[in-house]
Amino acid sequence: MKKWLCVLIILSACSKDPETASDTQAPSITLNNPANGQVFTPGQTIPISGTITDNNYIAEVHIHVTNTNTGSLLMDVHLYPAGNTMNFNQSLTAAAGINYRVQVIAKDKAVNESRQTADISCN
Repeated sequence: MKKWLCVLIILSACSKDPETASDTQAPSITLNNPANGQVFTPGQTIPISGTITDNNYIAEVHIHVTNTNTGSLLMDVHLYPAGNTMNFNQSLTAAAGINYRVQVIAKDKAVNESRQTADISCN
């Protein structure tokens, strides 16, 4: 009897939170800047801005900027908004001859995930 009680307690502790159990909707990301395909000049500021919304709760946001010529990660920002909407605003200075991939990743409390990507360059 004691063994079954222990198993029942352990299993009930592992069950999903009722709020997130039925959440299948991923966050929505609007990437305002930069625009996909946009070309910058050396020294110009590359704005990275937009809005993320979720039907319940945004758990985490990652903003990654990669140099696609070399594969090196140039920016790795982690944000934890703890709400159902957030605005983000970051920037980077463009360097000559570099192609960039800007990626915004958002996850909600139920681990539903969305991604928005913009590939940009600097001449």
